[in-house]
Amino acid sequence: MTKVKTAVQKEVFEPVRNENNVISTVEVTQHLNTFVQEQINYLSQRAVNHIGQIANYANVAAFQTTATFQQMFGDERGLAHDSNQRELKYAAQTIAGNPDMLVQLRPTGNVYGTQDAEGVKDTVFSDADRNKIQLSEFGYKVVTENAEKYAKVMSDITMLNQQFGLEPTTSRDERYAEYKVFELTNKRRKLEMQARTESKFAENKQHSECVLQLVQVANATAHLV
Repeated sequence: MTKVKTAVQKEVFEPVRNENNVISTVEVTQHLNTFVQEQINYLSQRAVNHIGQIANYANVAAFQTTATFQQMFGDERGLAHDSNQRELKYAAQTIAGNPDMLVQLRPTGNVYGTQDAEGVKDTVFSDADRNKIQLSEFGYKVVTENAEKYAKVMSDITMLNQQFGLEPTTSRDERYAEYKVFELTNKRRKLEMQARTESKFAENKQHSECVLQLVQVANATAHLV
């Protein structure tokens, strides 16, 4: 049994109608338990998908086909040893939890060159924070929006866990595997849509060329009519 707070008003005919909080009980049936469990699993998968979007746009995954597990969640210390961000080494999950400290709009100021002890050369913007990942305006927008969605999803999962004592039945590895399928499915759909668009464009172009040829023939033989 789970205690639920509800608001009960006094009868309408009473001069003063105050709201009183009372405690009632709602039986958590097997059907309700199954429904809540499915919601927690669904929200957990949504959280992984948001982290994946952040991995793609924040350069954590170096725009690979699919971000690796370590690039999304980090190693045992939460670090993603990513060659694309060799100074930052932040996992996408870390960025999702606190994006403002890790991402910034790509600056457009003056630049200067640096060279470390091993002779590695680098170009640095003078107005850039080297402790943050630099993003385009669109990339910054995508990362911050997905971070907000991630925070909301995690808040809902925590609330359901506290109210019903349930946890996701899928492991992080399983949710990552589903994320890879989700990413590949989306990319396949985009390729199919692009192919249909190109096919339609080619068809329209062929039709236009045919009409143009008929117009040219008509013009060339107009004096014979």
